[in-house]
Amino acid sequence: MGGQLALVLAMGSQQTFLMSRKQQTIDNSLKSIDRYASDLHRHGLLQEEPSKVIERIKTGTSLEEAAADAELVVESVIEDLEVKVDIFKRLGEVTQPHTILSSNTSGLPVSKLAAATKAPERVVGAHFVQPAHIVPIVEVVKGEKTSVDVIKRSCEIWKGLGRIPIVVKKDVPGFIVNRIQHAMIRESVCLLAEGVAKAEDIDLAVSLGLAPRFTVSGPLEQRDINGIDTNYKIAKHLWNKLSGWEEPLEFLKQKVEKGELGLKSGRGYYDWSGIRPDDVRSARDEALMQVTKEVLSRMRTQTVTPRASVPSTGAELIA
Repeated sequence: MGGQLALVLAMGSQQTFLMSRKQQTIDNSLKSIDRYASDLHRHGLLQEEPSKVIERIKTGTSLEEAAADAELVVESVIEDLEVKVDIFKRLGEVTQPHTILSSNTSGLPVSKLAAATKAPERVVGAHFVQPAHIVPIVEVVKGEKTSVDVIKRSCEIWKGLGRIPIVVKKDVPGFIVNRIQHAMIRESVCLLAEGVAKAEDIDLAVSLGLAPRFTVSGPLEQRDINGIDTNYKIAKHLWNKLSGWEEPLEFLKQKVEKGELGLKSGRGYYDWSGIRPDDVRSARDEALMQVTKEVLSRMRTQTVTPRASVPSTGAELIA
């Protein structure tokens, strides 16, 4: 996701520095960035000429050079706590006192990354949803010692870059998006493993049954609209029947052991043999850009909105 995030940053900053340990990784990222920018521009999600945006991206293999004068640093390396801790220790030593240090971790503790620095108050989560250059949401995660000012500044920066920040007030595993996503995935895998339905039908139940509704209103707003009393009656007899596995199902483990890893191996829950992975991802991105454009347009013109919950957004959420 490093290249995707570099493009997001370059879309609204004077200069973005894309850093990796290997030049080959940087070269590959630049090729992807060129394609991502062209795709966004074609869909009207990037107003500038792609070449002008890409010109603002500087590259290099030195962490010190990349981060020394940065206002914001976004780390997006492998989901390995030890590796990330080492990076944040170095970032704490080479950055300016005002620099915001953020991590695109999917769910590792922000507080543990912060503890590796001498300034944990300026460490914050910045978790994006794949593909990051298309999906506008970013989870701004408060660590145990993250300052109110850093949360506020982070939200302002991401808003200025055209993103929609969601403040996560507690540093819980998986934050918001992945906790909800994995609860749904766990139930989906369980339904498949128990022979309740085929993979295609389970996916259709989500993509055509749930997803269109969720682009209009989220699960909590929907319960308000439908009636919480109705939700309570259903919950009383359904919630205790949902899968409650604390470890991955044996069914899932066997998939991995057999090498059925999904698109990249040619077989997973579906048969992908003979299909180019890039073609699948490109088709997915095209459809997602169209949906994103429509949802953002609807958000701008929506006239009936719920009264904001209390507290609302920004620093109020963590005070």
